[in-house]
Amino acid sequence: MYTKFFNKKNIYYNVLNNLNYKEIIIEINSNIYENFLIKESGVHRVQRIPKNENNGKLHTSTCTIFVSKNNNNNILIKMSDLKFEVCKSSGAGGQHVNTTNSSVKVTYLPKKISVECSDERSQVLNKAKAINILKKKIEKNYLEEKLNNLNIYRKQKLSNSDRAKKIRTYNYPNNKIINHLNGNVYFKMDKILNGNLEIIFKN
Repeated sequence: MYTKFFNKKNIYYNVLNNLNYKEIIIEINSNIYENFLIKESGVHRVQRIPKNENNGKLHTSTCTIFVSKNNNNNILIKMSDLKFEVCKSSGAGGQHVNTTNSSVKVTYLPKKISVECSDERSQVLNKAKAINILKKKIEKNYLEEKLNNLNIYRKQKLSNSDRAKKIRTYNYPNNKIINHLNGNVYFKMDKILNGNLEIIFKN
């Protein structure tokens, strides 16, 4: 529902993790609908009759949604935070690569993350390649920290789903959505689930 809405509105988003739908974290690089999306935090109930339900009994399941602002700026890597070391390469490349200081090791001092590159014969090329790989490692490290901090914050805010406020109920048999925030009822639920969230946001 949300990703379809983002696609319709040309809003760039990035799925940071997807643990088999048990937990999905999405980063949105837009604040156009910030005031609406922030109100999505809470419990969303789904009422449906499973295909394997022989007695036609209505089953209710819940999904907890947590929305927070991303105050992190883009990662800025300062050259003063990098330590460069050069040495003779021991990799492939023939006799020349073993007789010149072409291997480059770059260490990002704040995180003690290091990358050594000796693939190229030129020290300049190895340095550029090492920096490029190091950037990706640093980004991965910051992303892991970000996800961990977000998970801790989310658990603090929504330590118990039953206590969190109810946002909406999605009733599949009647193809309707009940908005618990204002009491409004929306029919044609399938249209809303197909990414037309502005129907709800406008009311």
